[in-house]
Amino acid sequence: MIEITEGDARDIAAIMPVMQKAFDPEYGESWTAAQCISTLSIPNTRLVMARRNETAVGFAISRWVLDQEELLMIGVSPDIQGAGIGRSIIGEVVRNLKKAHREILFLEVRDGNPAYFFYQKMGFTVSGRRKNYYRGLTGAYHDAITMAYIF
Repeated sequence: MIEITEGDARDIAAIMPVMQKAFDPEYGESWTAAQCISTLSIPNTRLVMARRNETAVGFAISRWVLDQEELLMIGVSPDIQGAGIGRSIIGEVVRNLKKAHREILFLEVRDGNPAYFFYQKMGFTVSGRRKNYYRGLTGAYHDAITMAYIF
């Protein structure tokens, strides 16, 4: 059974194995533990975790300002992707937004990332593009597609 909970900086070590497995280093999308801890120290930043048998199998980091929230990072262990964990994590983020009367959830996804289709199914729509936003290990740049979920 998957349990969705709130986490904090003390949980960063638990999500790092997911981070390392879920993001292909070729694209430069993953974060270090220091980046995660630094981000969580910013006011209005939240960590949502998915756990199975007390082991982290997914997570999301988001932050908000006024009525807008940005999904900064979401990852699910590749061996269980497609099992509804990402949907559950985003569902929890959306429930929190609605409770707080926030109206928009933004995210960025690398052009060509299969997660783009997942976000479309979740109800996100394209709102823009950031040219050369991601830089991979080979030095190649990749665009980010910005998407929004509006309540």
